[in-house]
Amino acid sequence: METLYRSGRILTMVDQDDAPDSVLVRDGRIAFVGPLAEARTQAGADVTEVDLAGRTLMPSFIDSHGHLLQHGALSALVDLEHSGSIADIVAAFRTRLAERDPSDRSPLIGAKYDPNLLAEGRHPTRYDLDQVATDLPVFALHRSMHVAVGNSFLVESAGLTAETPDPEGGRFGRGADGTPDGYVEEHPAMAAFAAILSPGGSGGLLPGGASDPARSVRLAVQDYLRHGITTAQEGAADPATVDGLAAAARSGGLGLDVVVYPVVQSETVAYDRYPEFAGDYVGRLRLGGYKMILDGSPQARSAWMSEPYEPVPGDENPGCAYPIHTPAEVEEFTRTVAEQGRQLIVHCNGDAAAELWVSTAERVGAEYPDWLKTRPVMIHAQTVRDDQLERMAPLGMIASIFSVHTWFWGDVHLRNFGPVRGRRVSPARSALDRGVRVTLHQDSPVTPPDMLLSIWAAVNRVSRTGRPVGLEERISTWEALRAVTAEAAYQYGEEHDKGSLRAGMRADLVILSGDPLTTAPQDLRDLEVLATIKDGELVYEA
Repeated sequence: METLYRSGRILTMVDQDDAPDSVLVRDGRIAFVGPLAEARTQAGADVTEVDLAGRTLMPSFIDSHGHLLQHGALSALVDLEHSGSIADIVAAFRTRLAERDPSDRSPLIGAKYDPNLLAEGRHPTRYDLDQVATDLPVFALHRSMHVAVGNSFLVESAGLTAETPDPEGGRFGRGADGTPDGYVEEHPAMAAFAAILSPGGSGGLLPGGASDPARSVRLAVQDYLRHGITTAQEGAADPATVDGLAAAARSGGLGLDVVVYPVVQSETVAYDRYPEFAGDYVGRLRLGGYKMILDGSPQARSAWMSEPYEPVPGDENPGCAYPIHTPAEVEEFTRTVAEQGRQLIVHCNGDAAAELWVSTAERVGAEYPDWLKTRPVMIHAQTVRDDQLERMAPLGMIASIFSVHTWFWGDVHLRNFGPVRGRRVSPARSALDRGVRVTLHQDSPVTPPDMLLSIWAAVNRVSRTGRPVGLEERISTWEALRAVTAEAAYQYGEEHDKGSLRAGMRADLVILSGDPLTTAPQDLRDLEVLATIKDGELVYEA
């Protein structure tokens, strides 16, 4: 099977000045890139020619960090993303409850609320959610996935009282008398509700139909392909999640490539449990290494900082937040992964978390220098400092940056961190200038898997209110495009197969409505994905 693409702008992502006339695809691989006349001489008689009609062909997008299964699962939950008040949250839950069979007492779970967008400017409490129901679990998950709120049914079923201590690496919200108010911060605290929300399960927070792996995979894959993504990540998998993805892969249910990273606190024996996925893709799934989470969310003020957050009403003495793991645990996890020679990707939002990861990688990397060749990654790198970036470069540590934060929460970061630290959130320019390789991600389902929005955010750095957020940290459109194609392929060790248009590469392609390199920076998010091609086959068309 051969397809010849012609008559449009072709971005090879090898050199910014490349301007080939055509791309010839044969049996899922790129056979030729260059002049149209030569491509036609190499093509067979049955070649299908695709007239791009001036549109742009380039490598498809590569998701350098996200949660594919969670993205699909959250689509089945009560949608709280557009709630503008706590009353809206209550109404959304009540609507879903009214649609259910009255005998259904299963948990009612909603997702993606953001207190920064609520009229009250605060998280809901157990008492707010009690307006929905008091005889079944009602659970609202924050957009960051790092904090949540449960109703009184959940609080009481979990046995939480004023005497219940905060877990290490987490926190319970409390009233003035110490009584838990339903707010749970970070996964150690959220775990208090897990057994109630998912009885008999793996401890996850998405029970019933919301955690049906096959359905979740199908919904997520459709959305990723619609956005031009053909390689995705499941970036914090427990054993049940890996099992679900493995089942989908064995049944042929994955419509794109998925790289899965089990979290180290769940297991560091995944390669023994799933040997078939330890090498190249099998059924479009492979193990990428392991994931470690060191802190929380900057918009939720739970990212671990070296200097205190700025005081705000209701949080006048904020402190620096806290780590999820102790330094000894981080050292042990890192050493275990290094001994296996596996890649380790580490969630670091605060600069204190970044310091712990960099210093640990320096020590362990000195003992296991070959481990550094696995390309360790700092996920998010939201407030990483210049001195830390300078130490990351010689380690070969990649900064996978959550650039779209400047759009969704730029105003919040300026408030939480003040003008100096706030403007440096997602410091892609500083990273590149210090020789650190940069990729961009959306952390879906935290934000949509929309690469064009991430590119726009990295190039423009403007908040929802139109406020500039550290314009000195802007990167060029070319650099942003590289970050979601060639550099993302490098992060996965797949740069010889993906991320650029060269003979022999996999034919993972996307057709855009216009040329990003000639589009005005402010208009980049208006470009559209018109078609997505995976291994030479059309898998999405607008």
